[in-house]
Amino acid sequence: MDINSPLNFYHVPENTPFHCYIVNITVEHSFWQSENPLTQALPLLAWQLSVVIIINRVLFYLFKPLGTPRIVTDILAGIMIGPSCLSKTRFFAVMFPLRSIFIVETVAYWALACHLFLAGLEMDVASIFRLGNKSIRLAFVATLLPFIIGIALYFISVDARGDSHSNIGCIFWGAALTVTSYPVVGRVLADQKLLHTDIGRLAMSVSTVSELFTWVLLAVLIPARVNALNAVLSLVATAGFAILCFAVVRPALANIICKTSKGNKYSEYYLCFILVSVSFFSLISDMLGTTSIVGAFIFGLIMPNRELASALLETFEDFVTDYLMPLFFSSLGIRLEIWKISHWTLAFLLIILCCGAKIVSIFLASYYYKMPSQDGFALGVLMNTKGILALIILYLGFDKGLLEKEEYVIMVLAILLMTGVVPSITSSIYCPNKRLSKYKQRMIQKARPDAEFKILACFQSNRNVSGIINILDCSNASEESPLNVFALHLVELTGRASAVLIVHKPKDKNSYSEQIINSLETYANLNEQLVTIHPLTALSPLTTMHEDICSLAEDKEVNFMILPFHKLPTPDGELEEEGSTSFRGVNLNVLADAPCTVGIFVDRGFGVNEESNLAMRQIAMLFIGGPDDREALSYARRMSMGHGVCLTVVRFIPGEGMDVEAAQAPARDDSGRSLAVLTYMDKQRRLDDEVVNEFRLKSAGQQFMGYEEKWVNDDEELIAALRAMHHIYDLYVVGRGQGMTSTLTAGLMDWCEYPELGALGDLLVTSSFAQGSVIVMQQYTGYGYEFEDEDEDEDDNEDGSGTVNMADSSRNGRVQFSDWGAGSEESDHVHGGLDEVEPLSLRK
Repeated sequence: MDINSPLNFYHVPENTPFHCYIVNITVEHSFWQSENPLTQALPLLAWQLSVVIIINRVLFYLFKPLGTPRIVTDILAGIMIGPSCLSKTRFFAVMFPLRSIFIVETVAYWALACHLFLAGLEMDVASIFRLGNKSIRLAFVATLLPFIIGIALYFISVDARGDSHSNIGCIFWGAALTVTSYPVVGRVLADQKLLHTDIGRLAMSVSTVSELFTWVLLAVLIPARVNALNAVLSLVATAGFAILCFAVVRPALANIICKTSKGNKYSEYYLCFILVSVSFFSLISDMLGTTSIVGAFIFGLIMPNRELASALLETFEDFVTDYLMPLFFSSLGIRLEIWKISHWTLAFLLIILCCGAKIVSIFLASYYYKMPSQDGFALGVLMNTKGILALIILYLGFDKGLLEKEEYVIMVLAILLMTGVVPSITSSIYCPNKRLSKYKQRMIQKARPDAEFKILACFQSNRNVSGIINILDCSNASEESPLNVFALHLVELTGRASAVLIVHKPKDKNSYSEQIINSLETYANLNEQLVTIHPLTALSPLTTMHEDICSLAEDKEVNFMILPFHKLPTPDGELEEEGSTSFRGVNLNVLADAPCTVGIFVDRGFGVNEESNLAMRQIAMLFIGGPDDREALSYARRMSMGHGVCLTVVRFIPGEGMDVEAAQAPARDDSGRSLAVLTYMDKQRRLDDEVVNEFRLKSAGQQFMGYEEKWVNDDEELIAALRAMHHIYDLYVVGRGQGMTSTLTAGLMDWCEYPELGALGDLLVTSSFAQGSVIVMQQYTGYGYEFEDEDEDEDDNEDGSGTVNMADSSRNGRVQFSDWGAGSEESDHVHGGLDEVEPLSLRK
């Protein structure tokens, strides 16, 4: 038999019902004896894998600018390799002969089991129990109606063609329409910056329920193809196996890992153990009558150790997703031949109806909940997002002969279309620029005095609570301008790639944040109608936590964000010797990407040592100049308008005869650019004078507001002036000084230990003469420093938010912190979201 005969190519197997193959594993002599190495199994598999990966990656990068989900490019790559496209050529037909398909599918199924094991590692089972009633009801409608519609469309399809059909095949169509892939939904929402919106949270909630239902349905469908009794027995056995895994195997694994691991270090034997266990669990679920992927998924769910799960994801994820899974999609494409469709008009109509099933179902349910029609339509489109489970369902139905080729092709094309158009439709409905165009109050200077003042207060631990509550208490909550506080507890999430934002209900108890929530509720009750507290808990990897914080601030349109310093306060009012380097990285990254004004609060027992609630809080605002100092002065002025605050503003002015402009201008040969810098500095000084004079005018005659000026010539005189301030202040308010240089602080930056605090803030924190707490302000200035054109409309920057890339300012600018612990672009992060659980940002 000629093993390279066209009769042995996969796309022409109808000529004979039986095939006999002689399969050698590898080549002994190769070209040295004129032997074709591709006639043997291993060289052919290596060649197939290489070509499949290349096609897959090329399509991925071609469609990446369009925001197309990865699953769409994977399916397209499989279709291209199959008989619908490239396998019509002699080259690809020889590359995928029929004799090799069995090996390809064996490797593909093992890759699929590993992929779903990793999916189980990423899933947070506890989030399922935080589902809200609205999410459950919408998910029920989004599951039941498409399932019924899918069954009806199946019978319409086969009856219109007059073909014989299997009654069980309709269930596979219904199940494929029902499923919604929450990891793919999460990535689409993250790309469109919709994760933290109401529609984003609701979409993640509904997709989570849909995914859970699909797994149950998958466990039923496989044995149901035999008979009903077999389905019941298999489902009961699989449920018992799952309970046994959670009740017995999971604690046993936790005990073994605890006794054999050394801290967070795991030996290479763990890798072998995991691989063997994935295969073993897959075998067990196969023996129980369901598919092998169910067992692999359950094994991923019961993994007890987060650090080990994280290590496994880092080790396996890229290899399985990028190098092995393309074989699975190629095996799907090889079985799929688009040209088998006989009635193209009917097929096109069925595809459109399939795409509309979820949209109509969700739209009707949203009308019942009185949701805006735009949100109802967008939610329906998002629920059309399919993942690998939908393909598995169709593949199993076709493989077992329960779906005909045309039915299989129509549904795969429908999945391809409905998933591919989701990003473009969603972006057209919720254009990010239009959504954020109303977010204008990003700075305290621009905050309206008669509007609510929104603050995002972040908590690293319980020891941040007292100081930040006292900061909030000083922020002048009034009937004209009440405080709307989003209190975010930052919790490091290790081992699971699923970042979660928990929005706590009243009286909600949570092991992570219970003490913080209780303290905030007590404070809100004492300031009823003046302060509103929204307690939240963010469980996120530290490397990407800054993205979650900034996204939340942007979604809630906050005016001011408070970050705790990475060194926590001690009971005696000092700071820890060693702080959290990881949380310092979070602060640095937030400063680089913040969508609003940011304040880093260094707590040295602010408000703790007060003898009574009637004690005056002594606050000093140190002013040198620049946008950050003006923002700090605006916040200090707001604080001074409340009760129990005594504010002193101290302005440091360069001494007479100093060439300030020469000191601040960059050393450049380009005279035009230097002139632009000097013009910018003149404008900054003018704005500084306006803000200070306005404060002096409004504070004149006020008992608890004071103003001082100190003339200094350099950093040494500045330090001496600070030492001479004998008055003990509870809080210092200073600007970070980004994008600005001054002769008064240029020398301090040379030995600055914490650049995120700026020159003056670092001096106050590290010196011994200032014992009070410090809050360092950074004004929102956009996402980069650029010189302003001379003809630029000055009215657009009257707030001083324009910045300039000074020669020496890069040491404390955004560029310095842009790469601190940044997450990889290519890493997947699956997000679980519910009514009470808000998903955070996805990275791919």
